[in-house]
Amino acid sequence: MTSSTECPSFLNLGVMAEQLAAAAGPDPFGTGARILPVRAGPCEIFTTSIAAGSGEHVEDRGDTWIFASRGALTLVTGSHEAVIEPGSSAVIAKGTAFRWRAAQPVTLIGMRYLEAVDGDGGISVIDNAAPLSPSNPPADDVLIGERPACRSNNVFRSASGEFLCGTWDSTPYQRVPIFFRHSELMHLLEGEVSFTDEAGRTGTFRKGDTLIIEQGARCSWASFVPVAKIYALYKPAQ
Repeated sequence: MTSSTECPSFLNLGVMAEQLAAAAGPDPFGTGARILPVRAGPCEIFTTSIAAGSGEHVEDRGDTWIFASRGALTLVTGSHEAVIEPGSSAVIAKGTAFRWRAAQPVTLIGMRYLEAVDGDGGISVIDNAAPLSPSNPPADDVLIGERPACRSNNVFRSASGEFLCGTWDSTPYQRVPIFFRHSELMHLLEGEVSFTDEAGRTGTFRKGDTLIIEQGARCSWASFVPVAKIYALYKPAQ
């Protein structure tokens, strides 16, 4: 990854998580989390460290996507148990009460949609290997060269339809810079992609990197190999 963590268009969250992770505390999903300085609309981006042990939490602030960048975390709701291994993620819906435990220290990166409404709660695990279905490619008027073949598996959608989480892949493609009304957090499962913003700053991200495109950025996309990713996306309805 060649861009600075201070670039105002695309940010390497994996690097930021290692640099800024909060010390392990009694409330790792709430007051113990470290909010990162990222523009993401009505979403907050955070990182948190969890010491080996166990605890309880109620997610009462929003729909929350969490990604385990280091260590494995077990989440329990009722009789249902989900294990979030390193490199995997899940969404905790607003209103969910859960227990957690960790056999070793865990570092999480999260994206919380703060305008979520109260609902039935629940935890949706994102399976990185789940089958994908064809999805819309970028518009022809922004593409440089051939139209790619894209696929996705949207696992979670907020009640407003503005916060979406799942997996996606695509054949190689290039596009011109576009304005990001939205904000998208990505963890690359395969491949490599480069972005260039309107100031000429370039960042290249590869398999294993976790990044976010900030709301209000204007940047291009260039991938010359197939790319697969986990995404957590805020997309305003209007």
